[in-house]
Amino acid sequence: MKPHRLLVALFMVCCCMALTASAQEQIALSIYVHEGNLNGTMLSGVQVTGQDAKRGSLTATTDANGVAVVKGAPGTWQLTLEKANYQSIELPYDAVQTEEVAAYLEKTISSDPITLTLYVYEGSLNGTALSGIQITGRDAAGSEITATTDASGSAIISGTPGSWELTLSKTGYRSVINLSFDAAESEEVGAYLEKVT
Repeated sequence: MKPHRLLVALFMVCCCMALTASAQEQIALSIYVHEGNLNGTMLSGVQVTGQDAKRGSLTATTDANGVAVVKGAPGTWQLTLEKANYQSIELPYDAVQTEEVAAYLEKTISSDPITLTLYVYEGSLNGTALSGIQITGRDAAGSEITATTDASGSAIISGTPGSWELTLSKTGYRSVINLSFDAAESEEVGAYLEKVT
């Protein structure tokens, strides 16, 4: 009976030694950071910080190709990805082997109102400016938008940044209904209406 216990004890000691040696190895994650979604443009200058499974510090910055490489002890890692004008993200990640992974950051959208100067033309963006175009819709906060183009074919509309839905209409022209527009900053934009034949 005693030899049997001794064998079990030796086996357990060997297993612990093997696990300890294995846990000391470092792995590397190559993190590919995109803009907006996983098919978006690669983002350089993203700060990657965090801790590996042994609470070791992880720091890297994405290069011109949008890639950052961090190395640490395998296990559960806590990562933070940050870049100016983008929403930061915090990720727990089970890092068990050297591999390539992907993430994305979305642009920060301010809640301060923005102003769009909308120019409307006939037939194409190179056509004659159209006055009297009725513009209706909603901004990203759901607030109503109403305006009419002046003699130069322009109208100034203001609202909360984000996704806007606009309708452009004028008698004798095909209406543009539910024109979706991602309004992120104050800018000038163009649209056109075609004559009804």
